[in-house]
Amino acid sequence: MGREPVEAIAARCGVAAERGHTMAEYTTIGVGGPVAWVLKPDSIGKMGALLSALRHEGWSPRVVGGGANLIAGAGPFDEPVILTRPIRHGPLFEANRVRAGCGVVLKKLVMMCVDQGLAGLEFAEGIPGTVGGTLYMNAGSYGGQISDVVREMSYFDAGGALRTRGVTPADFGYRRSPLGSGDVVVEAVYELTPGDPAELRRRVTATAARRSASQPPGERSAGCVFRNPPGDSAGRLIDQLGLKGLAVGGASVSAAHGNFIVNRGDATPEDVLGLIDSIKKEVRKRAGVELQEEVIVWT
Repeated sequence: MGREPVEAIAARCGVAAERGHTMAEYTTIGVGGPVAWVLKPDSIGKMGALLSALRHEGWSPRVVGGGANLIAGAGPFDEPVILTRPIRHGPLFEANRVRAGCGVVLKKLVMMCVDQGLAGLEFAEGIPGTVGGTLYMNAGSYGGQISDVVREMSYFDAGGALRTRGVTPADFGYRRSPLGSGDVVVEAVYELTPGDPAELRRRVTATAARRSASQPPGERSAGCVFRNPPGDSAGRLIDQLGLKGLAVGGASVSAAHGNFIVNRGDATPEDVLGLIDSIKKEVRKRAGVELQEEVIVWT
């Protein structure tokens, strides 16, 4: 017997199975090939039912948050893609703690915490993506990272069980969380500290200005492409080697920041992945450094 069709599984889980989409629609850099099915559960319960049923039938669903740290290949992607963005309950404030669903946009969370007079997330102003994706990657900037403030997470494990666990900074690493490859985070709880809303707004404004001055504003990218080598900065290294402006097709190294690849409007997945390969080869040959991708690459 064959697998139960994705459409039938989705229907009994209360989720529509959409056809005719490409991954370019769901990544901030705007590249990616066709997707067989896109599924958008809007609650933790529907997400759990969907993951369990799909995996039971032998499907291997892929999960996407804000698509801010993802480069998708040309595809086609024959397994279902689940979007977590509709799971956006909260933020719910409980004294100095704030609880938010995985689909809540991080920028919205930052500003709501500031309005509540809660400090600790100002570093994240301008980081694209959602609560789930930024937790999974332990996103960070300007000396702060998500692990500094997240204290609890709920997630579905590879076996389909909903689990909740407390976490500390020691559970995380550089762009790494304690979540496994088959785990899907659905909620996070952050512990913040009281602060003056006016002062917090000034910090957020300063962070936004700093980001705007050093990163490509208004251009489509996947954020920082490479991990920083030990004791160095990937962006500084790429800049020092004169690689800003290097292009393959419609993809180019940003003139504003060497660790960003931007889509000039007509980039293909092959352009972006080809440029990544070219940068790595140049840095290896000329600086003796092996750069490693920070972005997630789907092939």
